[in-house]
Amino acid sequence: MNKLIVALVAGVFASVAAAQTAAPAPLTNMQKQEAVKATTAAGSGSSASTQKTAAEAAKNTAVSKEAAKSTTADKKAAVKSAEKGLVNPNNPTGVAGTAKMQKETTAASTGVPKANAELKTKEGQKTLDKDLVQKSTK
Repeated sequence: MNKLIVALVAGVFASVAAAQTAAPAPLTNMQKQEAVKATTAAGSGSSASTQKTAAEAAKNTAVSKEAAKSTTADKKAAVKSAEKGLVNPNNPTGVAGTAKMQKETTAASTGVPKANAELKTKEGQKTLDKDLVQKSTK
């Protein structure tokens, strides 16, 4: 039994000594760049497709820079056309036309007498009461 314990203790010392080997040397910047480059190339499918995509993006950027920029008049015209469709479909003149229409209808409605205005006076209420009493007794 003693021999077994001695063998186990010797095995533990041997494994501890083996675990204490020197750490690998740190990678230099060049080695790190090469590792990243290899990983990127492996993950992107192919560098040809990446280059093709980059060339297409550059071409699209150049085309977008050649396009004429909108002038202030163009922007105002676009806003006006949007307002016509959104504010009031029955009034094609936009926000200003809607405001004008609202003023006109308000002015027209103020000239019309209100319904049952006579009921707001005491005499009107008395006549209404009399009419109701007569109708209820019939």
